[in-house]
Amino acid sequence: MTKKIEPSTSVAEIVRLCPSARNIFDRHGLHGCGGEHGPAESLEFFARVHEVNLDALLEDLNAALNQSSQQPYIYHETLADYIYRRFFKAGIAIVLSLGGMWGVISLLQISLGKELLQPALMPAIHAHAHAMIFGWVGLFVMGFAYQSFPGFKNTTLWQPGWANFTLYLMLSGILLRAIADILQHGGWALSLGGISVASEVAAVVLFMTIILKTARQSIAPHNPYETFIIAALAWFLIQAIFDGFFFFAEATAANLQQTIFRTALLDAPLRDVQLFGFAALITAGVSQRFVPVVYGLGKPRHDRQKLIFWLMNGSLVLDVASYLALFLTGNATWGIALEVAYILMALWAVLLVIQLRIFTPTTQPDRSWKFIRAAYVWLLIAMLMLPFLIPYGLWTGQGFSHAFWGAHLHAFAVGFISMMIIGVSSRVVPILAGVDSKRLSSLWGPFLLLNVGCAARVLLQILTDWRPGLAYSLIGVSGVLELAALAWWGIGLWRVMDLSKTHRAGVLRAPAPLAAR
Repeated sequence: MTKKIEPSTSVAEIVRLCPSARNIFDRHGLHGCGGEHGPAESLEFFARVHEVNLDALLEDLNAALNQSSQQPYIYHETLADYIYRRFFKAGIAIVLSLGGMWGVISLLQISLGKELLQPALMPAIHAHAHAMIFGWVGLFVMGFAYQSFPGFKNTTLWQPGWANFTLYLMLSGILLRAIADILQHGGWALSLGGISVASEVAAVVLFMTIILKTARQSIAPHNPYETFIIAALAWFLIQAIFDGFFFFAEATAANLQQTIFRTALLDAPLRDVQLFGFAALITAGVSQRFVPVVYGLGKPRHDRQKLIFWLMNGSLVLDVASYLALFLTGNATWGIALEVAYILMALWAVLLVIQLRIFTPTTQPDRSWKFIRAAYVWLLIAMLMLPFLIPYGLWTGQGFSHAFWGAHLHAFAVGFISMMIIGVSSRVVPILAGVDSKRLSSLWGPFLLLNVGCAARVLLQILTDWRPGLAYSLIGVSGVLELAALAWWGIGLWRVMDLSKTHRAGVLRAPAPLAAR
């Protein structure tokens, strides 16, 4: 009786029945995905994600299956196949220590001191923010790009050994920067800070080179989402240089007053470049390639990718320029320009949600989908808050409300970016490890804790302007809830990565830089 592969047959089952089919899958971007036995996803899912003609793929696979003598396939895992685990594990370690843990400690100190702006906490807060951008967002972006981008482009990763080296550069920069921020001033602070900046900038430049060289190897056609990724890489480099400038501006300040002035001048533009330039653009680019096909949302009725792209970049440039001009001149005209930038930012967020069809029913349900949808709800909340930042400050008589601005940033950074990291990784890692996600935890615990913690933080931070006694007494709890959610999810994801039947990429057992197997 002739055997036949169907669209619903899993890739793992096909590889078991026909080992030589792995050669066909690899031609279309499977490579090390799923380990030796392949992912548990269906052939139909594989074809959709890798943009392969399903009928042609079925024909090739069935022909291979029914050959009298099949070509043997020996699986060899390479550095390019498991490098993502090192970046993901390092990102989890950072967020549970220098990133999230340090942030929670600072938030508890704010709660006890009943004041958002405490000069003594500034070094710790800046070190926490730096670790979150470079160690949490940066490492997950780099790990995902090294693993998924070659598959999307149907090619292989250019120079995996150099890609491995960027992890060491980035981790060195993050750790040295944390020490330099605590030292604040003096020769040691400047020296360690200088090495940190050089290390991180080198890591970003090398990362950009690897991704662009990988894309250049591919014969696959250019896709619009790649424009978002290229722009995000540019903003990644700009923010790394800007972040170094910010550190030296603070480290060389002559007194507290000058430190406060320089922080007020540079901190807001830096965070906007990091979040709305690097993080938002890379998330928007990956979402357009990943979310609709993985969750079966279909194509938008009207393609607005170009409009969204120019709105994202144009509004950011206008935002940074207007803020700096307003701060330095006090001219109200620049305040109007800044408000226009905020409105345009809210507009691109709405258009992006429509473009991705986030609120249409998914045809491919998965435990990760709730994080993706919640992330885009938080994006709308965060960006729709922006146009009210200036009116709120004027209404409360502050001019600029640190409470409202901080609440907006938290809604974006934790509600949107962190929720997206959790959602995407919770979908991707089981596939890469060859594990059926339906047999894993539903993740409702971390989902509820993270959303409750984020909502509490946003509301309580704004409430510090109105009911400081109540708000400060409760705000520390919000950070504990968020950290608990990240730990719950992070430990689970770590275990899934270790379920792979092949190489276990423990960060502390990683080979020396540039080493590859």
